[in-house]
Amino acid sequence: MRVANYYRVSTQLQEKKFSLPAQKQELKSYISQKEWTLIDEFIDVESGGKLKKDGLNALLDLVEEDGIDVVLCIEQDRLSRLDTVAWEYLKDTLRENQVKIAEPGVLIDLDNEDDVFISDIKNLIAQRDKRNIVKKMMRGKRQRLREGKGWGQPPFEYKYNRETAQYEAKPDWKWVIPFIDELYLNEQLGMRIISDKLNEVSNTPTGKKWNEHLVETRIKSKAFHGIQEKNHNSGEIISAYVYEPLRTEETYNRLQEERNKRGKQYSVAGRKNTKNIHMLKRTYLTCGHCGRKINLETHGLKSRPLYYAKHGRKTSIKYGYTCDVNINTIRFDANIMKALKDVLTSEELAKKYIQIDYDEQEVNQLKSEIKELEKSISDLNASLDRLLDIYLSGDLKKSKYTEKDQSINAKIKVQEDTLAKLNRKLEAIDASSFTYESLYQYMEIAKNIETELTGLERAQLIGTLFPKGVVYKDKLVLITEVFKGIPIEITISIEDDPYTWHHTKKFK
Repeated sequence: MRVANYYRVSTQLQEKKFSLPAQKQELKSYISQKEWTLIDEFIDVESGGKLKKDGLNALLDLVEEDGIDVVLCIEQDRLSRLDTVAWEYLKDTLRENQVKIAEPGVLIDLDNEDDVFISDIKNLIAQRDKRNIVKKMMRGKRQRLREGKGWGQPPFEYKYNRETAQYEAKPDWKWVIPFIDELYLNEQLGMRIISDKLNEVSNTPTGKKWNEHLVETRIKSKAFHGIQEKNHNSGEIISAYVYEPLRTEETYNRLQEERNKRGKQYSVAGRKNTKNIHMLKRTYLTCGHCGRKINLETHGLKSRPLYYAKHGRKTSIKYGYTCDVNINTIRFDANIMKALKDVLTSEELAKKYIQIDYDEQEVNQLKSEIKELEKSISDLNASLDRLLDIYLSGDLKKSKYTEKDQSINAKIKVQEDTLAKLNRKLEAIDASSFTYESLYQYMEIAKNIETELTGLERAQLIGTLFPKGVVYKDKLVLITEVFKGIPIEITISIEDDPYTWHHTKKFK
């Protein structure tokens, strides 16, 4: 009989019984004993749960060419730990070409129902063994990470030092991360341009060209400030410091904040253009009337742009109502600059814009808001408990449970953040630390905002001081948290519309 030997080892399976030399020796000895003819040998060093393997595919090609009568393997699970569909495909291919499966001492004829039944049972057992192996392997990996030891393939800027059991940065590639950070944060370049500039210096360590995806992964990854983090199916998140840091955690947080703002707040053109950029371009604005996002849109000439705070569309698609907030920023630009100047001039002028002194009634109102938030958070946590009970009783599908669980947890997080800010504010008021002098120290960075900054630098500074703002038809409320994370509102008046004569406003 014509025979093809099939050998397979998994990199996770190190038992001597299944080593390649042991498999080869035993199978060749068996062929000699049976006086069969060895036609070819095929080897895979991969998991048995995959049908697409180089060695197995080459073996099936030989089968379809009518080159053999028997596939010989040390045990059937070397040939397959496949799921039902893939296993049926493999059996059909062998059966159609009248090829049998053999182990030393066992010959399985796939045209014989009893043999097929036994073979199917073996495949099911092999699948179960595979799942057990994977579970044990993942338990070991989780424990390794809990002990502060990394595992897996690191980013190509790192290498694993077996002597120290640490991931060390390759000396020749330590420049990459600071280079990307500088271009992304300080020069405000996009990922495509950054990849082009990297390619001007060098290809990647693997010899390939840099691209936007590689730049993005280096901006998003926690590995480059030292952390390996793994999310497991159980919901457990395990992290440990295993890499040599190439950036600080503070820089990583700045990168994520910048990335988030680029997605939600401002365009590529707004980042590149350092002259014609509005000072509020880095401030996330919402509408005080409907709660939707307010955009800062540019109109007019390139040499003399006009900016409008307005909705992307007047009518809300989700709720159907119309909100026509559309304000030319010349109606409040000068007032913003004046407010900053006044706040930094004297306490009396600052009180025109900021509430610094709180009487007993206002403190009680703040305490009432805190109490309401605490009750709301408690109610949401109770909803989570009820949701879990419904899921455990089998009345809710896992996908629906996960969706609702994530939604409630997101609401809890928002309310907990707000509660923490209000508590900090109350503590500062009670301790009499919320004073003009302390606020001045934090806002002093805006002292030279009118004279010494470019348009981009001014927008970055205002965005740092006031990350959020609320637009009303008659006022603009800028919110700063620079003082101990306490939300402080600065109210800016909006002047009357000087262009009521314009034809677009005649019928409003």
